[in-house]
Amino acid sequence: MNPKLILLSSLLFLQIPTIPIKAAPPSIAQNSTCKIETEDEFYSTKELQTLANKITVKVIGDNNGGSGTFIGKQGNNYLVLTNSHVVRGVNLIKLQTADGKTYSAEILPQNKFKNSDITLLKFQSSQSYCLAEISKATPDIDTTILAAGFSGSTGNIAFRSGEVKKTSNLKEGYEIGYSSNIEQGMSGGAIVNSMGELVGINGKSAYPILNTGYVYQNGKRPSEREIREMRKLSWGIPISTVLTWVDSDILNAYKLPLPAGKTTIPKSYYPKWVKDLEKKAKQFTVRIDSNSDANGSGIIIAEEGNTYTVLTSAHVLCESENGTPPCPGNSYEILAPDGNKYTVDKSSIKIEEGVDLAVVKFKSSEDYQVATLANYNPKDNDYIFTAGYPKLKNDSPWRFTVGRILDKEEGLLKTKQSDFQTNDLPELPRASSLTGGYELVYTSITYGGMSGGPVLDWQGRVIGIHGKAEGEKAKDKKTQDCGVNDGCQAQIGYSLGIPVNTFLGLVPRLGVKPQQIENTRPPQLDAEKDRSVISSFGVFVRGNASASQWLERGNQLWRLNDNYQAVKAFDEVIKQKPSFVYLAYYGKGLALSQSEEAIAALEEATRLKPDFFAAWKYLGENYRKLKQLDKALVAINKAIELQPQNPILYNQKYWVLFELKDDVSAEAAITEAIKLGPRAAFYSSRGTLYHVNQKWDLAIANYNRAIQINPEYAMTYHYRTIFYESREKWDLAIADYGKLIELKPKSSQYYSSRARLYEIQGKWDLALADYNKAIQVNPGYAASDYGNRAKFYEGRKKWDLALADYNKAIQINPKYSSTYYNRAKFYERRGKWDLALADYNKAIQIKPEDTYAYYNRAKFYESRKKWDLALADYNKVIQINPEDADAYKNRAEFYEGQKKWDLAIADYSKLIEIYPKYNFYYSLRARLYEKQEKWDLALADYNTAIQVNPEYAYAYANRARFYESQKKWDLALADYNKAIQVNPVYASAYNSRASFYKRQKKWDLALADYSKLIELDPKSIWYYSSRASLYEKQEKWDLALADYNKAIQINPKNAYAYKTRANIYAKRGNKQKGIQDLYKAAQLFKDEGNTIFYEMVMNKIRELQK
Repeated sequence: MNPKLILLSSLLFLQIPTIPIKAAPPSIAQNSTCKIETEDEFYSTKELQTLANKITVKVIGDNNGGSGTFIGKQGNNYLVLTNSHVVRGVNLIKLQTADGKTYSAEILPQNKFKNSDITLLKFQSSQSYCLAEISKATPDIDTTILAAGFSGSTGNIAFRSGEVKKTSNLKEGYEIGYSSNIEQGMSGGAIVNSMGELVGINGKSAYPILNTGYVYQNGKRPSEREIREMRKLSWGIPISTVLTWVDSDILNAYKLPLPAGKTTIPKSYYPKWVKDLEKKAKQFTVRIDSNSDANGSGIIIAEEGNTYTVLTSAHVLCESENGTPPCPGNSYEILAPDGNKYTVDKSSIKIEEGVDLAVVKFKSSEDYQVATLANYNPKDNDYIFTAGYPKLKNDSPWRFTVGRILDKEEGLLKTKQSDFQTNDLPELPRASSLTGGYELVYTSITYGGMSGGPVLDWQGRVIGIHGKAEGEKAKDKKTQDCGVNDGCQAQIGYSLGIPVNTFLGLVPRLGVKPQQIENTRPPQLDAEKDRSVISSFGVFVRGNASASQWLERGNQLWRLNDNYQAVKAFDEVIKQKPSFVYLAYYGKGLALSQSEEAIAALEEATRLKPDFFAAWKYLGENYRKLKQLDKALVAINKAIELQPQNPILYNQKYWVLFELKDDVSAEAAITEAIKLGPRAAFYSSRGTLYHVNQKWDLAIANYNRAIQINPEYAMTYHYRTIFYESREKWDLAIADYGKLIELKPKSSQYYSSRARLYEIQGKWDLALADYNKAIQVNPGYAASDYGNRAKFYEGRKKWDLALADYNKAIQINPKYSSTYYNRAKFYERRGKWDLALADYNKAIQIKPEDTYAYYNRAKFYESRKKWDLALADYNKVIQINPEDADAYKNRAEFYEGQKKWDLAIADYSKLIEIYPKYNFYYSLRARLYEKQEKWDLALADYNTAIQVNPEYAYAYANRARFYESQKKWDLALADYNKAIQVNPVYASAYNSRASFYKRQKKWDLALADYSKLIELDPKSIWYYSSRASLYEKQEKWDLALADYNKAIQINPKNAYAYKTRANIYAKRGNKQKGIQDLYKAAQLFKDEGNTIFYEMVMNKIRELQK
């Protein structure tokens, strides 16, 4: 390494040069009292200096040095926190305390500090020294602080006041950017807030010679603008980071506090196809911000002209206690996928009582994607994806998560929710759901703020709207540890959503028209994609945490089916013994599932909190599964005592009584379940009782009723096949097995069961085909299916084949991998990076010209943040095939991710060279030129895009937008005209030109365009209203009135149209009609829960009545 560079790099940190030791000023050093009395809540600057002096020590090395901070004591052993760079290369460490004494110190090795600028020192003394009052949380922006440390120039302690100006997640643990002017030697010194709490330690001064320290933890580099802002500040490491990563034995021995709880988001490493799916979802998902500082999510479901319709959760737009009208008078803003913000017209908000869904509209001339709604019931254990904008303190970042969905019936049986309702709306099937219409239950990890966001299938189609997650209040009375969600809630359980078919049933009432609806299931996910999803599940942040944070981690791990790690997380909660420890025992019971250990955990949960219904519910289930039926009945009865209106509990009680053979009581229990909630699962349960009691007509009637309510519930078909088999109705049973195979194509048992019936019928070829198919469905796990086929061969007296299948069943190893590439993916998904890399290398060694292998290794390197190696592989792909357009596009996207605009532009230029007639690439390059404010080059590319295809209207519209941004009005207008000339039915171009004319105050021309838009879409209220408003400007009252009349005719519930028509009547002297319209508008606003507009209209009425 260049010696000059080493010297420059060292100047980034704040070591102290080796100079003679000077004691602290006597006025401070002689003050030995640890506590400082203050009359105010906050300390004065002088008091803070006194406090900081007591907890700050000078660190002296033989060739280096700096400062340190007292943080703990065990007997005569003191714990001092400093920076690693302060003691780097030091052979002998001494510490000087505020009283002038000097001690030898040693470094305490810490496993998790390796990549941080944090070091712990230990020394012994019988002297009493003050310890810092430790803040458990990272300080907020604008927090007043005082930084202390020993000046390298004077050797004396120095104090610097300031404020926290920025928090960021930089490498080596640096998170606090503050305005204090730190000087050399103050590294490791204390940063205290105005309440005297230690919030962090110094580390880096402002305006370093090099910018190498400004790199995020994930390896990415901030933008140049961000770096310029970061350079203005000193940077320190928060004490909360130290508390998170310090070894637990040190934490406990020195009685250090746990860091404050915060939302933990697991990192995910998605395969390319999932990343593509995420990009697709982001194009139609919006964020909905409230002036209450809350936020939610939503999806764009329709576009009419420049009006977009967004589907979301009702409680996002109605922030009342239960999310139903009357709603508070909050105002809302929509953040579109491109970052543009749009104010919500409250009159466009529509909420349907009884269902937690709402629609809202916003207007934009931008072109946004519309979501495709998929109207089908997902299969049990299908992969689903959720997306949205979680609310995390002051931030609402995009979040995309994967999980599995439960069968609709089974999911509701497993939820711990109890608030069931029966749908009474004529548009919806009469079946019970959770309050608000919730019927989807899934495991993907969601957060507050994602309500209203999409639940997606693997093709990116919306199958539901996410609304909430199960949770419980978790607040410790002693430590005040509190769950990170509103009201101290901690997630424990599943996430819940409303299916698309519920929304589609409400479309007529909501007055919306979703544009893209499909009614087909997605094809079966292929085996490779299936495996790649499993491996992309979250990698969790480790480290010390509060009990509430461990509780949330445990729930997340349980959702992702990592039960071993989930139990360990719940055990961490139990070790801390918070007052909500019963939730940890409950979570542990869920993770241990159907075992004596699970029962022990759930019994402890009920002992600690006897009124915790969910623990009794799952305890009863576990007793039943382990055949402890009498105990199960006691537990279920206790749960019913706590929630007597919960139909799930009566269904549970039915099964216990059924197994106890108390048929009379069992029938009473399941009939009560149906009365409280007529679900398909409950009719299926009652059907089994009637079947066993040979009440054939009642049994088949209940099975048929269950299928009528939910034709996709596999368990009903399963029970009915048993019924048909018992009645020797082979063809009907075979038909139901066919339906089961359709619903669960990966369940080999149904192929084998149908094969058995074919054997009964003597249809040997069909039977063998099904046995083969059972093996084919999942050959790596087909031991039982080989065994079934072996029995078939035995029956046909094909002894060798039977023996071979038995041998095969014994031989099967479920951990096999067929190719190096697949095994590499396997290793990668399990975090075995060295083995994965070895297989990628082996694949390339076998076929050195395989560009796909290099590409995948490049993506691997990217996931490992090994940017140079990733780039080398992208380069290799291009070297192998210099004409591979996808290779340049992939590398261009890589460069864009690195914000290396010039290099990305160079690759897009190569793409254009390869495909000079593909105008899309010119647009991509033009966009980057605009980012660089290279207007001439951007314009040249937009021009070329048009030259390449002069009949592409969208290209003219793009250039018109560019010209408008440059205030070149004539050129913009010419391009809008050309876009319309090329495509005379291009509504977006007419709308953009009409808006352009309005800004130019060319009313007649704008009118003409709105008239054309009405011709193109005569059902658009917006076009009529827009034209009417222009007629008003021209005082053409009759024409304006006619358009408002038409708008009302199209949608008689449009309050805004009545309100604006009333203005026309008033201006023309017809107050009575104006007042009538205003009353109508007021009623509609009131029905919508729009109190602000309701009051506004009522005031207008009072004015007219004077």
